[in-house]
Amino acid sequence: MTGAMINLVRLPSRNGFSGQRLGFIAFVMIFVGAVMIWRLVTLQVLEPEQYVEHGENQRIRTAELAAERGAIVDRNGVELAVSSPRPSIWADPRLVVDAPGTAQQIAAVAGGDVDQLTRRLSADGEVKFAWMARQLDDETAAKVLALELPGIYSIEEQARLTPSGGNVARGILGRTDIDGIGLSGLEAQYDQTLTGESGRMVVERGLASGGARAVTIPDGKYELVSPEAGDSLVLTLDRTVQFEVEKLLEKTVAESGAKSGTVIVSRTATGEILAMSTVAHGDDGIIQVSGENKAVTWIVEPGSISKPIAIGALLEEELITAETTVEITDKLDVYDVQFADSVRSEQTVMNTGDVLRNSSNVGVALLVDRIEDDQFHDYLVDFGLGSPTALDFPGESSGILHPRDEWSGVSKPFAAIGYGYAATPLQMLRAYNVFANDGLLVEPHVVMGVRSADGDFEIASPREGRRVVSPETAREVTSLLAGVVQEGGTGELASVPGYQIAGKTGTARIAQPGGGYLDEEGNVHLLTSFAGYLPAGNPELSIIVMIEEPEGDASGGRIAAPLFGEISNFALAHFRIPPAAALADR
Repeated sequence: MTGAMINLVRLPSRNGFSGQRLGFIAFVMIFVGAVMIWRLVTLQVLEPEQYVEHGENQRIRTAELAAERGAIVDRNGVELAVSSPRPSIWADPRLVVDAPGTAQQIAAVAGGDVDQLTRRLSADGEVKFAWMARQLDDETAAKVLALELPGIYSIEEQARLTPSGGNVARGILGRTDIDGIGLSGLEAQYDQTLTGESGRMVVERGLASGGARAVTIPDGKYELVSPEAGDSLVLTLDRTVQFEVEKLLEKTVAESGAKSGTVIVSRTATGEILAMSTVAHGDDGIIQVSGENKAVTWIVEPGSISKPIAIGALLEEELITAETTVEITDKLDVYDVQFADSVRSEQTVMNTGDVLRNSSNVGVALLVDRIEDDQFHDYLVDFGLGSPTALDFPGESSGILHPRDEWSGVSKPFAAIGYGYAATPLQMLRAYNVFANDGLLVEPHVVMGVRSADGDFEIASPREGRRVVSPETAREVTSLLAGVVQEGGTGELASVPGYQIAGKTGTARIAQPGGGYLDEEGNVHLLTSFAGYLPAGNPELSIIVMIEEPEGDASGGRIAAPLFGEISNFALAHFRIPPAAALADR
């Protein structure tokens, strides 16, 4: 009975259910194992680089070491533009805890726009680098770092500085952006030469934890590639002369109420530019050195300073002599154009020297009628008009000289008195140097050479001189130009006691955008100028002065000539140039 009862309460067999359960468990274990094996294969075989890189990104830090940009110095080694290390603040947005708060604290110390900094710090997780403040002084950078803000670091950059003053030779040097890339002037023209090669430093650091800063692992990965400094430019400029020219030019522009003024000083024999500057009168009333080098970018109808070129061509072709005379009338009609002198001379008959000394438009127009149009056009080309100089300066203009087949019947006399073509101040000075160099055209240059970081110096050789007129013609023109600066000549105020100067005044009307020489109110705008060289008996320096739109009763003799004299007086003393023998004894 007992056995029967036992059989009645025995549970049903569970062998079938247990087999299914074990099979399911086995399947799950196999699946999980397969997934783990596949993941292991992926990590170790198929995509190991990605995860190695991820690990290195947490431990390896690479910092770019900025290369020092080459310096720009004057002919005496005086620094005009240099690079100097400055600390900059950057952030790793991934590590920043409080973006708005961090931005506010940095801006309070180093300046900057809080909203902009906040946006940079709030970038998505892929951004590892963002600038906070750049090229600070050491004290300000130290104050930012002392805040111990998470994710905020410093790095050294090269800042571009101008030790001689921010405005000295500003139009020549140009500028760079904050990353040290040349944007204008010589900084842009020689950017590749001045730019060095950046280096890098790679270090392995332990991970930060518990608020502690990450530290470099002593035996970890380390690599250092030193930066290579850029080459330096040695200029032909003389910083002292450049500064004095700018100071005197600012004074003249201010006193004359002019719009701007441009001056170039050069060595006649070599074409070396010793000073070159433009001073402008801004809309805000401030007069200062301009960032535009108008000596090479500004094209104007030069007016009477071009008359020696016409006289030189006529002398070279033996169509006139210094004593050739012409009868001066009040007005001269050439086709439908009337030529007249701005100042009427009492002389009714003038020789060639008188024509230049009195700057007679009528006299030049009568003399130039003796040369063929083709010949005269060729001489203008030979003197370099209508073509840029070898300076190759950014933005340099080639000027405007229309082809001979586009000339009209009045183009030749117009060109002889400085109208109908346009040239830069530097082109006009290059033309004057032809006479100073006994008939050779010597290309101007402003870079003497390049000095490498190792101290090796490579001379920037200028082009060889090209003959335009004979030495005899050049000396004859020089003698005639010396008469312009003597007592009674239009350039009398350019004289320097004890020195004989060869030069020419110019007072030209400025063409207006709408055509013609009258503005909308019927006013004439003038360009006053003086170009010359000295000592006339043995020329060493050449100078051109152009003053744009002076106020009042202005002329080249009254505005530009006195400035020429002041600059000449200073340069002669600075370079210790003695008086030369008189032209008659040459």
